[in-house]
Parts: sequence; structure tokens; C-alpha cells
Amino acid sequence: MRYRGRKQWFFSFLLMAIGLLLLLLNIGVISLEITQIFVNIIPILLLLLGLKWTLDSFLKKSFGKLLVGLFSLALGSLAILDKYGVVDFDYASWWKLWPIFIIAIAINRGISKKPIKVSISNEYPYEKSSSKMTFEDEKDASLKKNKMNRGFIVGDIRFSEANWPLENMKLYNAIGDYYFDFSKAFIPEGETTIDIKGWIGDVKMIIPENVPVDITLNVQVGDVKLFEQKSADIRSELQYRSPEYEQAVKKIKLSVDVKIGSIRINRV
Repeated sequence: MRYRGRKQWFFSFLLMAIGLLLLLLNIGVISLEITQIFVNIIPILLLLLGLKWTLDSFLKKSFGKLLVGLFSLALGSLAILDKYGVVDFDYASWWKLWPIFIIAIAINRGISKKPIKVSISNEYPYEKSSSKMTFEDEKDASLKKNKMNRGFIVGDIRFSEANWPLENMKLYNAIGDYYFDFSKAFIPEGETTIDIKGWIGDVKMIIPENVPVDITLNVQVGDVKLFEQKSADIRSELQYRSPEYEQAVKKIKLSVDVKIGSIRINRV
């Protein structure tokens, strides 16, 4: 109980100090030069707090403290290295530290001595399935045997082999990157639909100039580049549809939804 009381007192004092600093800065009592001193202290505080939380996580086997501790350690270390010109980093790029989540999982599993499970499933979790199928449903299913449904918990997904066959796809991934090179794909006639979902990871695609596309991109936290369009806002959404899409013999309808990461789609 004493430990909890001290911890609550410490964070209350820290919040009060930050609020007081901002108040004095806003009313002009302290100058920006003095504020810069506090700005220089922040990375050191992050480093020390990260070290403390990481050590606590080993003692208490807490995944939450481990994740926050590693994140604070990395953020504080990069901010210090940026100050001395060793690396180029700013606080706005904090989301790029998402691989720490994977590192934390690996360390936590090592501490708890539990195996890391990687599973692949043919079931697509974003759709509800029904146990009853009519004759028409079975007929439609037989016509869509070329549809690929794949789920990966951890791992990268790449389609970059020469003349790889493009088909309707529904892919989902918890942690990992996607890479598609449609310039090397064999694209069939008609509309090919590709639906991609993921929690943490990057998506990179190369699309030929002569292939009409209908693209919808969504990212909760991260940046998006769709040809000449760019966005780095929270909950970014970009759309593009080729003018000749309706009349095209070969075309691709693409939907990408990522929680944390970046999306890059370029023409060649």
C-alpha cells in the first residue's frame, strides 16, 4: 500500500509540475530559454522511467509495463541521439516504433516460458458465416473457388515472383508487412478484388500504369501515399478510381485497412 501511495504521489507531482510549467510559459513568467532546459530533460526522464518500468516488468511479469517501458526507453534514447546528430528522429515519428510490440511479445514469452504461436487459417474473421447454404449459395461458392482467404498472426506476405497468378484475395494479418508487385503478375480478364486487413505493419504495392484500379486506403495511425496523394493524419483515408475503370477489360479493385503502419502505392 505504501508503494502504491508513493507512486500515485510521484505521478501527481509530475503532472502538477508539467501543468505549472505550461501555465508560467503561457502567461510569460518564464522564457523559452528556460523552457528549453525542461525540453532537454524530457528524453532523460523517458529513459529513466522506461528503465524503471522495464525492470518492474521482469519482477512482476507484467506485459503492459514491459511494453510501455521498452517504448519509453526507445523514445528517450532516440530523442537523445537526435539531439547529438547521431540519428534523425522527432516525437511525431513515435508510431514507427511499433516493432517494439513484437519485441515485447518475444521477451514476455521468454520470461513466462510460453511458446510463440503462429497460425494460418482459411477462415476470414471479418465476415459472418452461416452453417446453412442454399443451392444458390453453393453454386456461387463453386464459381469463386479461385478466391484466396488467408490469415496470419505474425509474418510477412509477399507477391513478387515473376508471372505470379493474380486472383481474388482476402488477406488479414495481426503483425507483419505486405508487399505486392503487380507489374510481375499475370492479371486475368475482368475485375479482380483484393481485400487486405492488418493490425500492425506496412503495405507496399507497385501497380503498372496501364492497369485501371479502384483503390480505398484506411490507416488509423500512420502515413499514406497513393500515387501523388499523401496523408499523415490520424485516421487517414484516401481513394482513387481510374477514369477508364468501368470500360476496362482487366482491372483491380483494392481495399486496404491497417490499424498502425504505413501504406505506399506507386505506379511504374
